[in-house]
Amino acid sequence: MKIVLDLQGAQSHSRHRGIGRYTLSMAKAFAVEAGRHEVWLALNGRQDESSLGIIEQFDGLIPRERMLVNELPSGIAACQPGNQRRMQMARVAHAGFLGGLHADCIWHSSLFEGWGDDSTAALGSGIDDHRHVATLYDLIPLLNPARHLHDAAYRRWYYQRLGLLKRCGLLLAISESSRREAIDALQLRAEDVAVVSGAPDPVFRPMPIDAACRAHWQQDWGLRPDFVLYAGGYDAHKNVDTLIAAFAELPASVVQRHQLVLAGRCDPVTAAQLRQVAHRHRLAADRLVFTGTLADEELARLYSGCTLFVAPSLHEGLGLPPLEAMACGAAVIGSNAASLPEVIGREDALFDPRSRSSIAARLQAVLSGDGHVQSLRAHARVQARQFSWPVSARKALAAIESHVGNKAKSRGGRCARPRLIYVSPLPPVRSGIADYSARLLRELACHYEIDVVVDQAEVTDPWVLASFPVRSLQWFVDHAAEDRVLYHFGNSPFHAHMFGMLQRHPGVVVLHDSWLGAARNWIAHAAGEPSAFLRLLYDNHGHAALLHDLRHGRPSTLDTWPVNRDVIERALGVIVHSHYAVKQARLHYGAAAADKFVVVPFPKQRTYGDRRLARRLLGIGPDDFVVCSFGMLAPTKLNHRLLEAWLQSALTNDNRCRLIFVGENHGGEYGQALTSAISAAAGGERIHITGFVSADSYADYLAATDIVVQLRTDSRGETSAAVFDALAHGLPLIVNAHGTATELPEAAVLRLADQFSDAELVSALQELRDEAESRARLAAEAAHVIGQQHHPAEVAGRYREAIEAFHQRSPGAGQQRLLEGLARTDAGFAMDAPARRELQQALVANQPLVDRPRLYVDVTATAGNDLHTGIERVVHGVLSALLQHPQAQYRIEPVRLVNGSYRYAGSYALKVLGHPSFELPEEVVQPRAGDILLGLDWVADALPENTALLDAWRVRGVCMLFVVYDLLPVRQPAWFPDGIARMHGRWLQCIGRYADALLCISRFVADDVRQWFDEHPPLRHDALPLGYFYPGNDPGAARPSMGLPPDAGQVLARLRGSPAFLMVGTIEPRKGHALVLDAFEQLWAEGVDAVLVVVGRQGWMSDALAARMRSHAEAGTRMIWLEQASDEYLEQIYDGARALVAASEAEGFGLPLVEAARRGLPVMARDIPVFREVSSAFASYFDGGRVESLVEALRQAAATDRARHAPKADAVLGWQDTTARLWNMLFDGAHAQWLPPWRPDTQPVDS
Repeated sequence: MKIVLDLQGAQSHSRHRGIGRYTLSMAKAFAVEAGRHEVWLALNGRQDESSLGIIEQFDGLIPRERMLVNELPSGIAACQPGNQRRMQMARVAHAGFLGGLHADCIWHSSLFEGWGDDSTAALGSGIDDHRHVATLYDLIPLLNPARHLHDAAYRRWYYQRLGLLKRCGLLLAISESSRREAIDALQLRAEDVAVVSGAPDPVFRPMPIDAACRAHWQQDWGLRPDFVLYAGGYDAHKNVDTLIAAFAELPASVVQRHQLVLAGRCDPVTAAQLRQVAHRHRLAADRLVFTGTLADEELARLYSGCTLFVAPSLHEGLGLPPLEAMACGAAVIGSNAASLPEVIGREDALFDPRSRSSIAARLQAVLSGDGHVQSLRAHARVQARQFSWPVSARKALAAIESHVGNKAKSRGGRCARPRLIYVSPLPPVRSGIADYSARLLRELACHYEIDVVVDQAEVTDPWVLASFPVRSLQWFVDHAAEDRVLYHFGNSPFHAHMFGMLQRHPGVVVLHDSWLGAARNWIAHAAGEPSAFLRLLYDNHGHAALLHDLRHGRPSTLDTWPVNRDVIERALGVIVHSHYAVKQARLHYGAAAADKFVVVPFPKQRTYGDRRLARRLLGIGPDDFVVCSFGMLAPTKLNHRLLEAWLQSALTNDNRCRLIFVGENHGGEYGQALTSAISAAAGGERIHITGFVSADSYADYLAATDIVVQLRTDSRGETSAAVFDALAHGLPLIVNAHGTATELPEAAVLRLADQFSDAELVSALQELRDEAESRARLAAEAAHVIGQQHHPAEVAGRYREAIEAFHQRSPGAGQQRLLEGLARTDAGFAMDAPARRELQQALVANQPLVDRPRLYVDVTATAGNDLHTGIERVVHGVLSALLQHPQAQYRIEPVRLVNGSYRYAGSYALKVLGHPSFELPEEVVQPRAGDILLGLDWVADALPENTALLDAWRVRGVCMLFVVYDLLPVRQPAWFPDGIARMHGRWLQCIGRYADALLCISRFVADDVRQWFDEHPPLRHDALPLGYFYPGNDPGAARPSMGLPPDAGQVLARLRGSPAFLMVGTIEPRKGHALVLDAFEQLWAEGVDAVLVVVGRQGWMSDALAARMRSHAEAGTRMIWLEQASDEYLEQIYDGARALVAASEAEGFGLPLVEAARRGLPVMARDIPVFREVSSAFASYFDGGRVESLVEALRQAAATDRARHAPKADAVLGWQDTTARLWNMLFDGAHAQWLPPWRPDTQPVDS
């Protein structure tokens, strides 16, 4: 294996510090322990002086030809504001140099060089990040940003280097403490960080201290024989000021006997500040000694000669000075923080570095008894032997060998990191998605070169600012076509700009909220176009959603309908964190939508908190038992159920138990009710709603709590960040089995039923209160789940897999590549808008439809000319009921034939629904396999002329069913105008050929169709299913027309004054109006004061009859003809009539009979088969061949006012009943109302 050692850590300003010493020592050990490996050195060409020294030190260890110099531009120190471009040049040069070495492994001795000198750091394009290995010393600035990262330029530089550190394939930590920090703070996988420790340089060994040496110290520094030594840096985390203050607190006798020596280079300003600390604490000036810069041998003598060495750091990566001191045989004490306990290895040698008194106590304990010092010196010699450079180098080489070998097997032909445009809100936007995105960016940077696109005034996350270009929306417009795009969608105005961006530039969508209606409603109203949301609602969900909005209001609509179909459809693929979200997509839009989803675990790192400190900050007692629920309070969070259960439990009577709702209270009645209930409750002083809390306070509550309860109802597929916060903290968690909570591992939570009872929640609270073992078990399992399934680095890898799969294999991405390829090869194509549009339509048509299949309802005639005939009333009734039918399988769309194509009849649908009008485009329908065409209207003139359209729909897999109302034009041509019989015959042949089934409005008609096809077989070779259904009637259900004429009151009074008989229907020869008029003329001649009311327009071939009626002597008095009556008017006429007369010679069904019967109005019907079929339960019959039969029936009815009785429910159906039965027939081939199919003579009958 070829290993290149980048030794800039030993060449930069760090060469005078621990990093420099560590770098040289580890590099030499690498060279000695390399064995079969080939070790090369990479030196900084801007640091010739240090390069010469390194070359000399490695003479004999590494051949000179393997010591290479990397030539870099000058003037690249990051601290100089004008050096940005030259720094970028240096990074490119450095990456190119390292890439050209073709090494198996590149060890970066320190990636944090170059702030104040001409050093640099780079990995390259990302093609080989796995072969870059870096030493990790510490993450002190990251963990203490307020103290170390207050300078904006340095902060940006530091975070850039952190980004490089994260990208490295392997980190070599100098202590277990540093390793843990990297895993937790950088969210690295445990297997990607190895502990290799470190060791003191061989120069650090016990050295004799003779009189001459002490005289020299006395002369140079005024140093006396007994002194306490500190060596190292003077950064704030070194805690030297606290050490001085603690030393000053020692008894005077101890201070008089000892001096405090601060060894190593200390700049004058810092030295003056430390002397001020000593002065404030009344420490005499001669008690504090500064040595200045020391050679290693001189430092080793000080280690060997000191009474005690102290390491007071708040934070260390390893702590070489105490290790060096122990190697010299010194007694060592130090802080109990970070890595120092590992180095010192003795509990009674540790103190709390934040406590001056703790430091002073440990100093006094050691300095006051010589035996303790001797014990520590003996321990030091043993402890120091555990650290050696050969051992560290062997550990590092073993980790590198394992890492490089595994990566070589797993990666194959990895290409350079692709570019990714990342579109998301980011901090300081107050959005959970913004915080999520900022964290995820750190991980995805290991896989992609990322440009961040935002629509906000500023971005404040330091890592984002340091690591990624932050781009504008205009930049996105100019560059989006070049790269992969990742959109983070949520249901808030922060995502408003993304909807248009996605339509223009498809990409991968992270769907944080399955429901997007609130955001889109806000967008429409903010733009002053509220109807735009209605159009979106229709586009995404059809007319059912518009009806819901009309009936239940916008808040309910936003809770019920996701309004995200177009986002899913336009996305190349969709990433979500739960299978529940996929289930919702499947429920609303079908399998094609669900197939675009990939479930990636929610990224979450195991987190830890200081329970004692958190409780102290929050005013919670150390022995209190705390139950918390996190997040904004709302009815959907079931906060009231938790409160009720708490008040019923034993916890409410325990003064040590506290219930805390951590979040902002609901702003309406719900929040007020909670507040009132808490105020009125016994023990209410131990129940608290915090209001909005900062991120730090939120973390404190997580650290302080004993149990977390997160309940939910009416979930819309979102993943609860609070649930994962609790799991990541290893907290016992109670949830109910609702939404995404059903997917949490059984062992990691205490899960109640979705619809749990108060008693069940009370029991759960008390169980976890009383059983520490149960709490511990849940906590351990929660931590395990987070570590194994949700580690951010693992999740980022899953993200990459999903993004690349979508980019390579999704139909949308493939189509993008085809269009781009065509544009490259045909320059004119880009300019030919019609051609582009035609191709785009074809490409879209070839993609699976992200929606439910459609049930297209042909309403061609009714939508164009609503005459309120029987057929049109059926069309109205069935369509209205279909649009309201509670089903999720199909989207109902009325259509009409226009110029050889079916087009959407959106405006007509709005009219049927009674919805206020707004613009709905009536585009040409593009049918898909699995769609259904229901020919509900009678379109006998147009359908046979469009057989090419029917062929196209059949080829595309559309199931076509047509409704047959009657065969009267072909059975009785004389009743109809010329041409109608021929037109109807052609229509029957057409539907007989193309239909997958025929639905007749009575069994009589179905039998008639069978007989007709026997006599006039259509052109088909397979069986034709025949079925029947009965039209229904609901007063007011089928879009009633309103309005009364001026004389309505007089007419209705006339009806109430005498027995009134009603005929309803178009005036046509077959309807029997002439027969009825003849019968009434006989009654009137007999002196019977009965009234005939005819409701219906004049139809065809009825001029003579119409003239007779208009000129009749009783016209307007006892013979009233209402040619135009609204549904409202007709309803009142039904109420005033004595009976309905149905005198038709033939009908397909007889809708007025059902309308009358539903109102309890007696029905007098001509005795024909279809009337016997549909009205036998409620009608009386007369012989239509004898007028005397009708006269007798009318005479009896006029003489006797029978009470109205509604028929049995099965006898007269409402439109909802009718449509439900029709719907069942569509999907149940064994339904009782399917008859044996008609078979052509060529079709064999199954035996």
